[in-house]
Amino acid sequence: MKRCLALLLLVSACTANRTPKLTAPADAAEYYQPNKPEYAVRKQLLPDPTGGLGHSQDPDIRVTDIRLTASYTVLYITFSKDPNDRNSNFYGSSSISFNPKAVLASSDGKRTFRLVKTEGIPMTPETREIKNDERVSFILYFERLDPDIQTFDLFECQSDNQNSCFNVAGMSLTNAVNATSRRPE
Repeated sequence: MKRCLALLLLVSACTANRTPKLTAPADAAEYYQPNKPEYAVRKQLLPDPTGGLGHSQDPDIRVTDIRLTASYTVLYITFSKDPNDRNSNFYGSSSISFNPKAVLASSDGKRTFRLVKTEGIPMTPETREIKNDERVSFILYFERLDPDIQTFDLFECQSDNQNSCFNVAGMSLTNAVNATSRRPE
């Protein structure tokens, strides 16, 4: 009985901690590799965005990861309604889409990077009907940030009483200056 319980716990731990299938980077220089042996097996893309995933005025929107590839700045976003929110109609439905004119902007607002493509969410004027109890994950591909930009914002549109936009402020990347120049040993 104890062996079955131990095996069950081991199997559940392995399946719950699997990383999602991701697109491979263009070259090995984009991997985050601290000088620790466990990272040789568990490579992460540069820069490691721990603590820099930003904040949104809309509690239904969450940036779950930020990645740099040779061509893109990639944002992984989740949209889900909070069933405990008293202002939310959790059992209704709504439509979502993403504005093709959305940009990433440097923290000073002087440089912008345009949206290139999306996965998992249609671009406006197309929409996707979702139930309010549904969790939607999608990926946004923007032009690659310049190496000297470490803090940036996502601006989709101006929110109003009818529409809530996917605007996220204060995202940051560590080691962004070294992202293109770092070579694996």
